[in-house]
Amino acid sequence: MRAYVILIICILFLYSCGNSNDTKKVAVFEELVDSSDEEEYADTIASSHDYVFAVPFKEVAGVKTIEVKINDVIGVDMIVDTGCSGVLISLSEVKYLIEKGTLTRDDIVGTGRSQIADGSIVENDMVRLNRITIGSRLTVDDVVATVSNNIKAPLLLGNGVLDRVESISIDNKNKHILFHVN
Repeated sequence: MRAYVILIICILFLYSCGNSNDTKKVAVFEELVDSSDEEEYADTIASSHDYVFAVPFKEVAGVKTIEVKINDVIGVDMIVDTGCSGVLISLSEVKYLIEKGTLTRDDIVGTGRSQIADGSIVENDMVRLNRITIGSRLTVDDVVATVSNNIKAPLLLGNGVLDRVESISIDNKNKHILFHVN
């Protein structure tokens, strides 16, 4: 029953993740000081791409989440959602970012309208995040995110970030999301 409730919640927010028209393809890669399992695993993947970043995922009730850091201060698990046009965070994350001084009035970009699973249209605030870091090396700057008024909303990492890399793939056997970058 609990898995069913989680699935319903994810479906409800699938369409409420906002409509970001931010089409910049900018990905910044930070070099690690020390070696990690992610780096060793990525090196073993045969690919025609110049770089492959392997990020481990957790899976609950068929939903894959990865660790993401927002504005270099808050680490959260976000659902990898290729059906989401943007990025969705909740008021809880916004409040924390404001408290830490990494989100200001200047970062509020307006409001956006989203269609949720029942077909209704909701209006949400939109904020600009300075940086989203995926895993330990892949960073994407200047990301517009939709803010859900529900503090318990699932956090969605959608195409507002995923479109900025060449491609992604899923290695279910080893439980990694692979980010391919030229």
